[in-house]
Amino acid sequence: MPDDPHQQKLHDFTIRQALLAEKLARLQSQLDLETREEERMRIEKLIAKTQDALDQVETELLTLQQSSLIAEASQLKRNGAYTQALNCWYQIQFAYPGNSFAAKEIAALETLHTNQTKAVEVVKRLSFRMKDIKPIFKELATTLNQPDNSSEYSAILEQTEAFLNGELDVSDFIDWFAVMKPNAGGHGVNIEALARRVRRGEVVLFLGSDVVSAYCDEPHEERALVGQLAKQIGYTHFDGTLSSIAEYYQLRPDLGVVSLLDNLRKSLPDAARVINLYEALAKVKIPLILISSGYDNLLESTFKAAGKQFVELASIINRSEDYDIGHVLVSYSDHSQPTCVYPEEELSRFRLLENGYSIIYKIRGSCETGEFQDTNADLLRRDAMTLSESNYFSFARYADRIIPDYLARQFRNRGFLFIGYRPKEWEDRLLVSALLEKRRNAQEPCYVIGNAPQVGEQPKLLESAFWEHRNVKQYHFDFRELDAYLEGVGV
Repeated sequence: MPDDPHQQKLHDFTIRQALLAEKLARLQSQLDLETREEERMRIEKLIAKTQDALDQVETELLTLQQSSLIAEASQLKRNGAYTQALNCWYQIQFAYPGNSFAAKEIAALETLHTNQTKAVEVVKRLSFRMKDIKPIFKELATTLNQPDNSSEYSAILEQTEAFLNGELDVSDFIDWFAVMKPNAGGHGVNIEALARRVRRGEVVLFLGSDVVSAYCDEPHEERALVGQLAKQIGYTHFDGTLSSIAEYYQLRPDLGVVSLLDNLRKSLPDAARVINLYEALAKVKIPLILISSGYDNLLESTFKAAGKQFVELASIINRSEDYDIGHVLVSYSDHSQPTCVYPEEELSRFRLLENGYSIIYKIRGSCETGEFQDTNADLLRRDAMTLSESNYFSFARYADRIIPDYLARQFRNRGFLFIGYRPKEWEDRLLVSALLEKRRNAQEPCYVIGNAPQVGEQPKLLESAFWEHRNVKQYHFDFRELDAYLEGVGV
């Protein structure tokens, strides 16, 4: 046993590193052999937790082994001397080739060095366009001269290059930057510029179920929906989530899916509701891409009333003899084609946006109500409903297949804004994580509009931490402020 305290620490961390690496390998082997979805999810959580612990131990171990060189590299990084900082880390990596902390630092510094090199040239070229972008030139130049390795900085650098290369006109670029880097003060976002981008189809909107609640006197959030579904079957003291009460329906032989959907229809808001945000979106002349997490048809009924053409898409979550998980249910608002299920790869040939149709992707499916009910499509819609716990387990397992690649391609050149959506439960966070994974190659980061958490408001603090962890930029204001700008600004 070493007598030197420093050597003792090194010894302890080395032993812990070996134990964690062994545990990680064992868990990975269990995951490879496991077929039960619930058990796979449990093991995946343990793997993530163990990996985090291993990363922390390797960081501590490397700090003890190379403290002076790491301190030098950190100082060089703070001074913007990224090449010299990289040289320090290359020496560390040569001595400890398997260390994940060193690999992460090198990757981050390489990105910083690349961004710094690009930024010098871009700022030089920008000086010749100073008059064209006078309102934003100073802030843009300041931002570019402070390179980092965030997705936001990469997006600003990429879009600035696109502007300089003639791929973006002046007004579009100014509006885009006003949303990305709003002036200080207020709630931190230029709503007018954001509305213009929405009206030009440059932003994908994810519309959460809280949108309806914001415009209604009585509550329609999921908590109230859970209570109604439980009350309708006499489960008076139920205290769970929507997915768990749905699972209970499916487990009971005297209830089942049909009873669940019938009671869900009775609990959803009727199509006569006026949702100002939906009304404003229905007046936008060009096709939009919208993702809805609501089971109701309020968005669709609003678009129909306004004569705005759309195609509703929903992914199959339960396979049958006729179609597989990941096939897509396609329903045209003008009934020009029958409601039908297609393989995901066929969506591109329909040229939906090019033919003037907005896309409404119902990420959890929809429960047709009132005039929208179509008995011929009812069974298809049932297989495209992500509602019960078992549905969400299936979604987790096949997420990459379930969210269409066709949609992911539309995400690449557009912004992405969550409105009225709170990742309160694991099911909510699952949907967000799956979507963000699908848009990992997008050019700009995601945003969310919502109210700031109050002191002691634990659920919202969790939500805020989740958004931050997923690199989703948060703007704290009432999303209903967007309505008037969508109605009033020109294209």
